[in-house]
Amino acid sequence: MDLEAQWTGAASTAVALVTTYGLRVVGAIIILLIGWMASRIVYSAVVRLCEKSPRIDRTVVLFLGNGARYAALIFTFIAVLTTFGIATTSFVAVLGALGIAVGLALQGTLSNLAAGIMLVVFRPFHVGDRIETANVGGNVCEINLFFTELDGDDNTRIIIPNGKLWGEIVRVPTHNDTARIDLHFQRPANDDIGAAIARLEELIQRDKRVLRVSDIGVESVGDGNYTVVANLWVSRRDATAVRFDLNRTVKEEFERRPLAAVERRAG
Repeated sequence: MDLEAQWTGAASTAVALVTTYGLRVVGAIIILLIGWMASRIVYSAVVRLCEKSPRIDRTVVLFLGNGARYAALIFTFIAVLTTFGIATTSFVAVLGALGIAVGLALQGTLSNLAAGIMLVVFRPFHVGDRIETANVGGNVCEINLFFTELDGDDNTRIIIPNGKLWGEIVRVPTHNDTARIDLHFQRPANDDIGAAIARLEELIQRDKRVLRVSDIGVESVGDGNYTVVANLWVSRRDATAVRFDLNRTVKEEFERRPLAAVERRAG
C-alpha cells in the first residue's frame, strides 16, 4: 500500500508539473516564434518607412532597422521570462547588479556598439562607398550595430568590427569624384629626356578622359635607363580604364616611333 501511495503521489506531482509548466513552455515557444517573426516584420517596416524619405541616408536606414529588430527581440525575451513567473523588475535589478561585470567582460563588444553609433551619427562613409583600412579594402554593404560588412575586390564578404573603423585610419577613395593616377615608363638611357617627356605629354593630352596633367618628369635614373612619371587627374570611374589604355598606347607608340629615329630625321 505504501508503494502504491508513493506511485500515486509521484504521478499526481508529475501531472501537476506538466499542467503548471507544460502550458508555460508551450506558451514560451509560441511567444518566441511570434517575437522572432515580429522582429523581422519590424525591421522590414522600419527600412521601408525610412526609404520613403530621400533625406535619410541608406546607412542610417539599416542602422535603425537593426536597432528596431534587436529591441523587439529584447521585449520577446522579457515576455518569455514573464510567462514563467519571473518578475521582470527583479530581472532588471539583477541585470543592473551584473552590469559592471558584464561591461568589463564585454569591453570590446560595447566599444564596437559605441563606434557603430558614432559611424551612423557622423557618417565618415556611406553604404556603397569603397573604404580601405588595415590592408583590407572593399565596398560597404551594411553598417550594423557591432560590425560593418564589406564586399572585397575578389567578391568575398569581409566583416570588420566597428571599433576598428572608428579608431583607425580609414581611406575612402570614393568620397571625391576625381582621382589621380601615376603612370611610370622606363626609357633607355640614350633617349633624349626632353623629347620623351614631350612625346608622353602629347599622347596623354590626346585622351579626352584626362582632366588635368599635374606633373611629368624623371623619377629615377639607372645604369641603362631612366623612369618618366606622369601624374594626371581623371574621373574616378574612368581611372582604371585610363591607366590601362594609356599604358598600352604609350608602349605601342614608342615602339612604332623610337625616339632615336625621330632625332636622326630631325637632324
